Amino acid sequence: MAFEFNNEKALDVLIWWVEGSDGSMAYEEEQKVKKVLSDMSYSKDIYYQDTLMYIGSLPTEKLSDLVDDAIAYGKKNFSGHDKQKAVALLYAIAQSDGDLTEGEQEKIDRIKNEFDVKELGYFSEEE
Repeated sequence: MAFEFNNEKALDVLIWWVEGSDGSMAYEEEQKVKKVLSDMSYSKDIYYQDTLMYIGSLPTEKLSDLVDDAIAYGKKNFSGHDKQKAVALLYAIAQSDGDLTEGEQEKIDRIKNEFDVKELGYFSEEE
């Protein structure tokens, strides 16, 4: 089964990657994901049924390739505004449970660097 990226699916993969950094998804993080997807007029069904089902079907060694592909897709296809918004939203999701882990921060920093985002813009890093 091929996974065809679009802006929504690329962001879905990045959400999954960042929120799973600490080994689990806190209730607060799950609620924030639902809110973010709704605010962006993205489908929760695509996230839960298409993206997560596809991720669940992949062997572990293919997951990092999927993340790399999602980052590359976003780097090439997201507008500057969308890149900034994606990084800010990933940060907000990661810190929504009150505990931004080192792993979450490292992943967000990688995306931020790949997308050449200097400031979060929508959320301050101190929130």
